[in-house]
Amino acid sequence: MSAHAFTAASPPRSGCSRTHRSYLALLFLLCAGLVCADTAPPLSPNVARFVLANAEFSVMHEMGHMLIAEYDLPVLGREEDAADQLGFILLFRLYAKLPQDEIDARLLDIADYWRLEWQTPKPPPDQVLAWDSHPLDEQRYYNIACLLYGSDMGRLDWVPALTGLPYERAVYCDQEFKQASKAVNWVLHVRRTQAIRHHPGARLEFEPPLINLEETEQLIALLRDENHLQALVNEVFLQFHPPRPLTLRLINCGAPDAWYNINAGEMALCYERLQHFREMAENLPRLRTPVTRQCPGPAGLRPGGC
Repeated sequence: MSAHAFTAASPPRSGCSRTHRSYLALLFLLCAGLVCADTAPPLSPNVARFVLANAEFSVMHEMGHMLIAEYDLPVLGREEDAADQLGFILLFRLYAKLPQDEIDARLLDIADYWRLEWQTPKPPPDQVLAWDSHPLDEQRYYNIACLLYGSDMGRLDWVPALTGLPYERAVYCDQEFKQASKAVNWVLHVRRTQAIRHHPGARLEFEPPLINLEETEQLIALLRDENHLQALVNEVFLQFHPPRPLTLRLINCGAPDAWYNINAGEMALCYERLQHFREMAENLPRLRTPVTRQCPGPAGLRPGGC
């Protein structure tokens, strides 16, 4: 806006000229904008749990790729499916010390993330196509829901009704869980029969965030809390003893992504992915709709409308 736009056309009628009033109004708006830009609403406990669980699963999925690459593991079918299964079983076992309701809630959050991805319309460049090496989001949702149910079909008898897992798939989910667990046990056995070289584990590096600073700092704090993410990754290294030191980097990417780079020996988790998890969680009815009627499953896990 040009400077003459603020020039008074006639003498002021009060002690404050029109020019001054205009500048004051502009200053007020700028200050208000800065306050809004710098103040992020706090994370609710449910949203924080959703973000944390899916960040952990993203890291464990990349850990699956790392194990496959570093140990040259045989893989039948798509590596992305294998990495999902390895990641789920690793996380399931790492969660063993948590209260049971918390474990159920976190694993259901991971499944629900893929349901939201599946049910969210996307432009063609962002769609997963049938020829892709990744499974469809809908398939990933049902695969993870099945592994969750299969981990304890007697106790988790409410899962099929809650997730929409069809009987034709649900009846075999305990076998799918046992098959995935057997694969992880096989990898552990192979490692025990090899010469073990101890390494310091994975080094975590947090790149300074570039956008949405306060919101991103909130999400980073979830992972830094009590050295949580470092402890999780160290536990995987303690069990599997990868043959070389590796780095997990949290970085600015420009897209909600994560990956494992075998050449650099690095895993990456993008801040944009953490932001994406938060946005998804805030639109998940199960996490924001009050319970109004009797529904299956623990109280914190009931779907929207319950």
